[in-house]
Amino acid sequence: MLTMSQRERDRLVVVRQVVGGELRMGEGARRLELSKRQMRRLVRAYEREGDESVIHGLRGRSSNRRLDGALRTAALAKAREELYRDFAPTLLSEHLDREGYVVPASTLRRWMIAEGLWTVKPRGRRHRRRRERRAAVGEMVLMDTSIHNWLEGRSEEEIVLIALIDDATSRLLCRFFPRDTGAANRRLLVEYLERHGRMGAVYADRAGHFRVNFRRRERREKDEKEALTLIGRALEALDIELIIALSPQAKGRVERLFGTLQDRLIKEMRVAGVSSMEEANRFLEETFVPFWQERFTVAPTEPVDAHRALPEGVDLLRIFAETEQRVIGHDFTFRYKNRFYQIEERDAQPKMPKSRITLEHRLDGPLRFRWQDGYLLPTPLPGPPAKPQRCKTKAAARPRSGTGRKPPAADHPWRRPAVRAGRPRSTSPASRATLPSPGAGGEKQTKV
Repeated sequence: MLTMSQRERDRLVVVRQVVGGELRMGEGARRLELSKRQMRRLVRAYEREGDESVIHGLRGRSSNRRLDGALRTAALAKAREELYRDFAPTLLSEHLDREGYVVPASTLRRWMIAEGLWTVKPRGRRHRRRRERRAAVGEMVLMDTSIHNWLEGRSEEEIVLIALIDDATSRLLCRFFPRDTGAANRRLLVEYLERHGRMGAVYADRAGHFRVNFRRRERREKDEKEALTLIGRALEALDIELIIALSPQAKGRVERLFGTLQDRLIKEMRVAGVSSMEEANRFLEETFVPFWQERFTVAPTEPVDAHRALPEGVDLLRIFAETEQRVIGHDFTFRYKNRFYQIEERDAQPKMPKSRITLEHRLDGPLRFRWQDGYLLPTPLPGPPAKPQRCKTKAAARPRSGTGRKPPAADHPWRRPAVRAGRPRSTSPASRATLPSPGAGGEKQTKV
């Protein structure tokens, strides 16, 4: 008894019709989507062998490309090791290839499924509108942070991964940092700008580093101008558009990137024995990112580079620095963190008193003091500046008017007592001796 597939049964029907004269050779070839030459071969084989001619000759025989059973045993033994306990078939196939076991990922997947080492995850259907990639490299860069157990408990320090991925090519730049802070995001942006130049736009989420969320609704209701964060001001100064995503799905490319990194990168660092942030960043720079650029990047639609050169003479550390301002006193001193600083005579300018000095907290560490467009080197004082001593004697007291004139004499008209209303003022010595003054019962008193 012959066992045939449905396709072989359909082919046998057509061949019988051609042999029986019901169909012409060309019509039979058209129905089976074969050439006339191949159809003649089938007819001759049917006349020679009968119905068995439509059955494939390798039915029941092992494939010539079948892998050795010892290789299957060794590959599955690797999949059961603790080090590779959660490796997917594709990633495990790459690691087996490094150790000399060449197994295609599709074959390894079938082996692992048969042994119960891998389960196919069902994918639910969901409707979404696909956003096409930007045409050229540098048109738009997506930026985000992933908080994850990257070191799997091999170190007590907690680290986060901040990444920048190009939308057109998936070119990657990422670094590990202790925390997701504004300074960490600014440091990665400065590194990208120094390497590639100015991108067209940065696509980020609604984190406080990129958008001011405080009193946002109140400012919008009052039609006030939107406040900018430090990163927002710096990107605006460099003519780089900042696009805020309103949902994780809007920036799906960087979200899918972290899905891949949390699977691949974390396992690669486990195999490499990475146990600190410094080792993790070194592994990224020397091993993983070059592998990513070779394996996962794609060619852009347009071959041009959309990155723009940095403005001539621009200081990125100054643009991305966190700034504060203080008022300079008349004695050319200012106060910062309960400490006074003295501006030296070599840097002093007549316009400095009552003006503001800018304090720059730079990403490279040092605190710099800037007044207008120049930088100063003030001297820290051991204590508050000495206050000027005031004279306690009346003779040495400064006039209230501050004009330098002497105070009026004791018999100056300004010092006379008030004259009763309705009586004419007299300047003679006699009238000065009998000045009116109110007394008891309203009687006038005279001075003898």
